[in-house]
Amino acid sequence: MRRNRHTFLLFIGLLIFSGCHQKQGKVDRAFENGVEVVINHLEPYKIGPANSFDLEEAYKIDTEKDDLAPLGIVYIQGFDVDSAGELFILRSFTGQGDFLFKFDRYGKFVKSFGTRGEGPGELQLPFHIFLDVEENIGIFDRGRHPLNKYNRDGSFIQSSDLLRNAMKVTPGPGKSWLILENSHDPARDFNLFALKLLNSSLKEIKTIDTYGFKMEPKKLNAIEPIFCWSSSRDYLYVANENRGYEIWVSDLNGKLIRTLRKEYKKIPISENDKKEILSSYPPNMRSYAFFNFPEYFPPIRSLVARDDGMLLVSTFEKGENPGDLIYDIFNAEGVFVERKSLNAYVWENHLWARLKGNKLYCLRKKDSGYMELVVYNMKTL
Repeated sequence: MRRNRHTFLLFIGLLIFSGCHQKQGKVDRAFENGVEVVINHLEPYKIGPANSFDLEEAYKIDTEKDDLAPLGIVYIQGFDVDSAGELFILRSFTGQGDFLFKFDRYGKFVKSFGTRGEGPGELQLPFHIFLDVEENIGIFDRGRHPLNKYNRDGSFIQSSDLLRNAMKVTPGPGKSWLILENSHDPARDFNLFALKLLNSSLKEIKTIDTYGFKMEPKKLNAIEPIFCWSSSRDYLYVANENRGYEIWVSDLNGKLIRTLRKEYKKIPISENDKKEILSSYPPNMRSYAFFNFPEYFPPIRSLVARDDGMLLVSTFEKGENPGDLIYDIFNAEGVFVERKSLNAYVWENHLWARLKGNKLYCLRKKDSGYMELVVYNMKTL
């Protein structure tokens, strides 16, 4: 009798465990206007094999080190990395000398190229660096508004003219391109940003998303309006502050195929936060009188996608170490699977981090004002 009772209790326990396990692994989904919506909650889903990983520093390129001083890299404007792990760094457009620097997969300097000037392949105000689908180096030059292209050895390939109101250009999924355009309506004092998808010939396909806001007559917004995007091999990911914690996923043709939503905690802007934000402005502007501060930070700060669709999303939630913020990690199906504390540089809504294979590349600003590019191995736990 006791044995039967023990067997029955064990059976009930297994049923309960099985039910909890299935519930834990079940992802909430819905459909709105034919588009799949992945509903993520405050805590990560525990699904399939282990999604957790640890970050182990492999090496870093520290511009404060004496061996890099002769190169003239003090402030890193941006970077990208190819499939072989070779790094291409764009320095600030101030100063003399070359703007572009190549390092091998171990962080050893190889060569520099991209001089200042107005001739073919020369640069004036290089603003943004990226590698396209063929792993050629693209530089958007705000001085003349062309898109300059070089191969990985630094040889100039071609220059393509862009629209004069283009603020930023990045590769899109496949061979497409993305351009951020800005227009201003002086009558309403209204700013409108439009993210446009272009084909390989830089001809417009469609407008993916827009973000607009009214300019205050006497005060600036203390926090830059959040409008950010990133591309994987096959998809485009866009976040817009007006939609809260929601990420649109579009295909190669710009068709919306999935929406990622996540619950989030509102992060109040403290007095210390305000002082830190003001410290980034010139001394004569470090006054509350010049700025409007919202009550809460936006839910998303920026994002970056890996080629397979893994997504790293920066929030404004404080991380474990000084300077760290919490990053949400989504798998290729848009499911929230992990949180990480990380220090990575965001400039004009662009998260300067790259996910390549099992490596994470992060640009970060040091307290001294110098920059460092840190390379981590992502070790599955």
